[in-house]
Amino acid sequence: MKIVNLRLNNELVERIDRIASKMLVSRSEVIRQALTLYLSLIDNLGYYFKPSVISPELEVYEERNSISLDLGNYLSLTIFSVVYGGIGEKKTDWLKAGLERVAEIMAWQIRVESLCRFMKPLAVKISTGNDLDYSVRFYRNFTRFFKGRAILAENEDIGRTDQSFFVSTVAGLRDMRTKNIPKRGDRIYLYGRIMSGDELLSEDLPDIKVFEKLASMVSEGEVSSIFPVKGDGLKNACLYASSIAGGRLRMVREIDGSCPATAVIVTSSHPPFEGGVQIGEIL
Repeated sequence: MKIVNLRLNNELVERIDRIASKMLVSRSEVIRQALTLYLSLIDNLGYYFKPSVISPELEVYEERNSISLDLGNYLSLTIFSVVYGGIGEKKTDWLKAGLERVAEIMAWQIRVESLCRFMKPLAVKISTGNDLDYSVRFYRNFTRFFKGRAILAENEDIGRTDQSFFVSTVAGLRDMRTKNIPKRGDRIYLYGRIMSGDELLSEDLPDIKVFEKLASMVSEGEVSSIFPVKGDGLKNACLYASSIAGGRLRMVREIDGSCPATAVIVTSSHPPFEGGVQIGEIL
């Protein structure tokens, strides 16, 4: 039997001593049993069981409107928010729309943003700045379009305004094995349509299968990356991709505008498939 020296913080030593006292064994025996149990779990469960499960320290990183907590084992808990204001049935809404359509667009955006993050939504928390009846009507419509756990968490009955306001906070697990990383030399292609205003309310949303295929191509390493076009506009999405690559953006086609993820950009050394429009490149 070999002697092994360990450096442990005081709190952990105190926990070991409490357990040793209750079990009527030595401190060394508790450590031996703990290591034996842990190594047995590794042998039987494989490396999907990782020390980070025990450690309270998690790496946190941000990406546009999301934060992620690295859980290890190529998984992260990712949380992002989608906020809509001024679109609905209220008298001062700048874009008049039935709550059914607003809910459909928000559910669509959540689906596309989740695809582009390679995450599976586990739950969505809905919050509103509206009275309870209006909030419940929106929530019921939302659950028709979102096939997952949705919770109406809160509404504002005191400080509400004459304008619609909805927030969805999405939590899900992200597959970190997929590298969604643009490269210098990539061209930037636009798929889908930049839709806003009356066009967004009256016309069909793009075919989700196109976005699913593009995300699959990123997962398989056929193209470099995919990002949704959102409220900050197409050019900002391209600038974001260029910054990750450590390069400089050159626009080759002047298409601008913003939308709730009715369009995506893909970076690749070659056109992924027909239907995309080259709008720039990363130098």
